[in-house]
Amino acid sequence: MPQNTADGLIDTGSYFTANDGATGISTGATPTSYSDTAPLFTLQNTNTKNNGKSIYLDWLRAYCTAAGTAGVDVRLKMELDVIVPTGGTVLTPNNVNPNDPYVSSGGVPRIMPTGIAATANMRLIVGNQVVMPTQGVVFTVNSEFNVNFGTREGQGSPQWLTAQQGDRTFTSMPPIVIPPGWCLQVPFLMTSQSGASSWAIEIGYVEF
Repeated sequence: MPQNTADGLIDTGSYFTANDGATGISTGATPTSYSDTAPLFTLQNTNTKNNGKSIYLDWLRAYCTAAGTAGVDVRLKMELDVIVPTGGTVLTPNNVNPNDPYVSSGGVPRIMPTGIAATANMRLIVGNQVVMPTQGVVFTVNSEFNVNFGTREGQGSPQWLTAQQGDRTFTSMPPIVIPPGWCLQVPFLMTSQSGASSWAIEIGYVEF
């Protein structure tokens, strides 16, 4: 019997996680403004409308694996659109429940892909969210931000948790559903960055 929300999601749908094995992916040298053509991350739903499986975001986590130059904060946008990104680093989703016969996911996560300019169908779910507030020093290795989707707290300012090395923040965002044929695109900016930093990304989502 499921004891918490995550357990219930695992039993009612297919729960997947994806990561790049802590291998950092380099950002552009100066991502100091939002760009649809150079997003931090995308998650495309390649399921067909016939099977009707949508993707429900649960959480996203990113952590610095190599410090860049002069970057002091991280900001994200959340866009839903009918685009098909290419390139970047493609992650392999894994079903966390070996009892679930639905092994393959229709989700295609990409880090630093070649994005596509927004179409007339684009829905701007989050226009600007500071997920890592301004720091007094450049991002250090192991600095990380965490985003939880659809929590009771709703959207709000990040909460700091200072670790022995680096810093961690936790931010809430609205629930996001990616229907078949749609894609979540996450443009980003890093204020003042003038030399590329590297980040690893992990996600969790439900598909049903």
